[in-house]
Amino acid sequence: MLRAVDYLRVSTADQAKGYGISYSGKETASYILRKGWEHVGTFADEGVSGALESHQRPQLRVLVAAARAVPRTFDIVVVNEGRVIGRTGRAFWRWVWELQDVGIFVAVVKRDYDNSTPDGESKMRKDADYAEDERDNIRERTQGGIQEKAEEGGYVGGNVPYGYRVEGQGRTGESHLVLDECGAGQVCEPKHEACILRRGRALYVALRDWGQVAAVLNAEGCARRDGRPWGGQHLRRQVLKPGLLEARQTFRGSREVKRDHEGHPVNGDAVDIPLPPVYTLAEVEELRALCGQPARTLRKSCVYTLSGRIVSPCGKRYIGGGTIRGAKAYRCQGRSQAYGGQPSCSCPYLEAEPVEEHTWRQVRMLLGDAETLAAVAGSWVGAAADLCDGARVRLAELDREIGLQRRAVDVALGAGARDLVVRDLSPEASRAAAERLIASLRAELAVLRDARRVLKASMARRGVVQDRSALLVDVATMARRELGRFPLERQAEFTAALEVMVALLVPHQRRYRGQSCGLSEWFADRNLSVPLLTDEGWAAIEPMMTHRPRMVSPRAVMTGILYKARTSTSWTELPPLFGCAATLRTYSARWRESGFWENAMQALANAESTPLPGRPTLSMRIECSVRPQQLLMLGDVDGPDLRGDSDAFCVEIGGSPSTTPKALMREAIELVTP
Repeated sequence: MLRAVDYLRVSTADQAKGYGISYSGKETASYILRKGWEHVGTFADEGVSGALESHQRPQLRVLVAAARAVPRTFDIVVVNEGRVIGRTGRAFWRWVWELQDVGIFVAVVKRDYDNSTPDGESKMRKDADYAEDERDNIRERTQGGIQEKAEEGGYVGGNVPYGYRVEGQGRTGESHLVLDECGAGQVCEPKHEACILRRGRALYVALRDWGQVAAVLNAEGCARRDGRPWGGQHLRRQVLKPGLLEARQTFRGSREVKRDHEGHPVNGDAVDIPLPPVYTLAEVEELRALCGQPARTLRKSCVYTLSGRIVSPCGKRYIGGGTIRGAKAYRCQGRSQAYGGQPSCSCPYLEAEPVEEHTWRQVRMLLGDAETLAAVAGSWVGAAADLCDGARVRLAELDREIGLQRRAVDVALGAGARDLVVRDLSPEASRAAAERLIASLRAELAVLRDARRVLKASMARRGVVQDRSALLVDVATMARRELGRFPLERQAEFTAALEVMVALLVPHQRRYRGQSCGLSEWFADRNLSVPLLTDEGWAAIEPMMTHRPRMVSPRAVMTGILYKARTSTSWTELPPLFGCAATLRTYSARWRESGFWENAMQALANAESTPLPGRPTLSMRIECSVRPQQLLMLGDVDGPDLRGDSDAFCVEIGGSPSTTPKALMREAIELVTP
């Protein structure tokens, strides 16, 4: 006995017409019972468009995942009608083919067929074609009606601008936007939106501070549309919205509108819909005069490559715009009040250069290692190869069916021609009769060719995914050659393309900075890290030592001086293990004056080392998304033309440098071991 599950889907538009999941469920359950199959489960996506692919429909995604399970739990999927499968060729065929690859077929209640036979596949292709045509017709009628309504000044749906409400909603041809305001002589609770905007404008004219205006409105009980209190910047954006000042709403004027290759809207022209004004012309001019000063901008030389890409432990993002001792820094957005009177976070400013330098270094290390990229992208490439194997089998089957259908057309045309000759018809009548004779066969042939075209396009895309793996070697070569020379502007563009995100794992603690440490400055001026003094390192520098201390171990003194450079600890607070503070300070000065210190640090240049305290010691995690062809284009490197380079793989590329506890422990053990 076959085990069957049913998949039920109804779109939001169908729900509005009264079609629900329960009706489809009754039909599919009855069909399974009539067939004598065992009903083992139901998957239902309610209010989900048929244009979405399987991975975009929650329950269908679960169904497809269950189909791959071993052992298999069901043998066939039942849907009520073809349009439930999908409204576009991509959405229709992909998951059907994926199930077919693992031996699971799809049955359709209406027209009573499944795709386990050639006849069933033929009917399914016709259903797919009909579903897509129906979707195009519905969209064309709907968009035409919306365009006509916009041109008449009506409400066309979507977000209602703040300060307005919909009048006559639900009545065909009558809905339009009107001011959301109190009636003449009325004092309403809660306040209406247009009244809040006018009150906010008047308060700003008097107070000239949006934060104070927000606090006054909150105290008066004037909340936002979602019920939350006002913030200064949010209130400013609402009061000064261009559409509000100009008393109009532009339909199909945003950048999100679907456009053709010439930039024109696909579904209709942009329309300006006039709205009743919230302010008088004099009030608008007064606002523009008060708020017309140009906004303060950052200097052009101040480029923040990670602005908005650093996630603070408080959950907000770090953005560029602060300074620490004159150097550029990042500040947490949580420091700004979301609304008047709200407490802000205490996340400290981050020094920009150390974090940016370390992140860019990690990016270069990742992209310059072709083996690491290939290992991370292994599953990404392997999945495409598995899909291509099944697609080749289906392509061969379609080619065979197309060949058979062509022969059927030729045979029918030959047999019909002999009959028409006997009937002695005119040439025009003969051609018309011949066309009618083979019309259905040619329609079936067209459906087969369309299915082959869709499959070839899908295989081409999968082939592109495989070809992208070969680009990883080019990416690594480009990274090693080019990325080291990128200025900050190019680095910002590159990190945006990689979608780099830096997450701070623990709150950043600002270190107290009093008088600068001369030792730390010595290492910082030479861009060096502080070496760890191991047995091998000590054996290398001991013969060249000058001014040997007599009352304490020379190695202990050297280790203590390096410890101070590494931690910026004051001389008096160094552990007694290294000797007295006066001795350490004396020999630090003598060794630098004699040249021994410089020679010793050169001898230890290749030893294990730790960063200076001022370097990036944040505990962070860095992630990015790699799109090979896009990176090559940004690096001015030509690659093969891979259309639709949208597939990417995500990878964690490292954290911040830090002193390894094991290394410090080893240094201390070697120091005290005889």
